[in-house]
Amino acid sequence: MKVLVAEDNELKLKSILDFLESSHGIKSDLVKVVLTPDDAIVEIKKKIYDFFILDMSLPAFEQDKKQIRSLSGKRVLMTMKHKRLKTRTVVFTQWDVFGHHDDRVSLENLKTELLDTFPSFLKDIIFWESSSNEWKVRISSQINEL
Repeated sequence: MKVLVAEDNELKLKSILDFLESSHGIKSDLVKVVLTPDDAIVEIKKKIYDFFILDMSLPAFEQDKKQIRSLSGKRVLMTMKHKRLKTRTVVFTQWDVFGHHDDRVSLENLKTELLDTFPSFLKDIIFWESSSNEWKVRISSQINEL
């Protein structure tokens, strides 16, 4: 199984990679990691992946981790829809609110919007907490459906 992970947070990334290997036998050489929305778009268009774990808030540039775009993952999803890419995808986030001031959107509202907009490939929006195993159960559920 080939997996694409778009994640810039080192702790979350390590959690994902350790979990994929320990629970599903997916070795790191079968996992491609990218850090920006642009890199995710390039990668998902040029190779076929079985599963895609997408962080919703990624930096615009690899060197610019301070400049996080709160809904940058949405652009990746829109490109996938436009290009008719069907890789089974989950959004993986540590935030329960996105945006600022009048542009704020809750994770629940975002989940409803995204699952309605991208039903052919987006299968879940998963909230990550390092102290919880719920995210592992939900990722396993998606992998087991492949």
